[in-house]
Amino acid sequence: MAEGSATPTKGVMNLDVGTALRKLIGAVKKVSGKWLGTTVVTIDIDDAAIRLLETRGMSVRRWVSVSLEPGVVEGGVILDPRALGVIVKQLMNSSGIKASKSIATINGVYSISRLLTVSNPPAGSTFQEVVMERAREMLPLSEEQLYLSWQTVATGETERQVLVVGVPREVIDSEVRSLRVAGINPRTLELRTMALARAVGKEQALILNIEPSSFDIVVVVNGVPEIMRSIAWQQNDLAEEGRVEHLALALELTVDFYNARHLDSPLDPAVPLVITGQMSGDLTLVESLQARLSYPVAPLAPPLEFPEELPVAQYAGNIGLALRGTAASMSIGQGGYLPVDMNLLPRIYHPWRPTARNVYTAVLIIAAIALIFPLFQVTSEAMAETSNLQVKSNVFNTRLEMMKAEIKKREPLQKAIDDYHRLVDAGVSFTEDVELIRNEAERLGVQVGSIAHVGDSIDISCQADEGDYITFRAYKTALEESGRFTTPVVPPEGYPYTWNGTIKVEPVEAKPGG
Repeated sequence: MAEGSATPTKGVMNLDVGTALRKLIGAVKKVSGKWLGTTVVTIDIDDAAIRLLETRGMSVRRWVSVSLEPGVVEGGVILDPRALGVIVKQLMNSSGIKASKSIATINGVYSISRLLTVSNPPAGSTFQEVVMERAREMLPLSEEQLYLSWQTVATGETERQVLVVGVPREVIDSEVRSLRVAGINPRTLELRTMALARAVGKEQALILNIEPSSFDIVVVVNGVPEIMRSIAWQQNDLAEEGRVEHLALALELTVDFYNARHLDSPLDPAVPLVITGQMSGDLTLVESLQARLSYPVAPLAPPLEFPEELPVAQYAGNIGLALRGTAASMSIGQGGYLPVDMNLLPRIYHPWRPTARNVYTAVLIIAAIALIFPLFQVTSEAMAETSNLQVKSNVFNTRLEMMKAEIKKREPLQKAIDDYHRLVDAGVSFTEDVELIRNEAERLGVQVGSIAHVGDSIDISCQADEGDYITFRAYKTALEESGRFTTPVVPPEGYPYTWNGTIKVEPVEAKPGG
């Protein structure tokens, strides 16, 4: 278990009266914000570790982390909520961090997010109804499988941009159950990728958050996390070079996906890359990634006061949660962009006041439980095992449906990318073919009048000295022996005793399967 706490620093300066007064006012504001501000406890749960961070105002006070045994959390899904709740409770007791309410991250491995452009609703409809209708059309899974949340991030005269997020119900339900075991009623749940974008605090950025069992990629444009991807991986099965290549390729494919959807405004190659997460402390891995990728790596510099010993990159998710509500709207363009502060906690988990009927029903339920408790003790272990198997089955089915939808969605995009590369490669090949045609003609003393690209073939209008059919014949043979064209090369009429005409060549690359 790793933990720490902030230690205040002191200093003395000899100042004139005016400067001293300004310094005093600033110090009072700083101290009041630091020690009298609201205390916020954030919880970041990953497959391999739990991280807690306590802030007051805009200052970090305490932090602590503990590693998890395999099988408690898997693929971002809590398989044993009771065991995890006990661990969180013990961690809070040992660190002195107390919170009956908290803000927690959700692992986004199985989540879905889309940035949609939604027209203003017609008469008789609400914007909520229009957004949910668009969400049902775009998201591959139904509302019975997902908790859906949305937030407007930009507004225009006739339409708005809306960020829609869907999280599998079992992912949220299991996390809420775990926190309640620890005596915590979460007031806010948020995707870790959203918290990372807030912690980085840049209008344009790439974020690569690397954990031992998963990694997150976030593309931030105009302060909005337009693309958020969380990917599970078995990094222990990969060598150092394999891990670097795996992460770099996933980042490049994500950028290609964004650029293919924004042909008029692709991502700037100079956009900064911020690397966070537990494995950001692996300097060899970070240096290899920096050498492999073309994006400049920038440090994480959140607008919080924190001690030097705090590993901010590892607590980036917690820091982003603590900064909720602190970002101002960005005046970009005509409509501007709103800060993303989406709460994924479903309404069913919001606090409620019990009625007399609720109390009466609860008494009856407690009495019934007391009567069947002996039977419950006998069957609880079997029920727990069945529940774990059901969780794994639900997660597998959810992932399978998402993978099918993702494959179907990527097919037209991959075809467009392949066609683009084919056109680029064809242009490079034609340039090289023309260079060879002219070089051979110059070497043999043949004059080339024109070169035309006709479909999959190239027409060469050329001639040797008048009557010199031997040189003309040698030029045709040289083109055949170059290996760049299919043989035999098609000669003009009158060959082999003609000394001018049009020679037709067909590049090898143009043949099907070539």
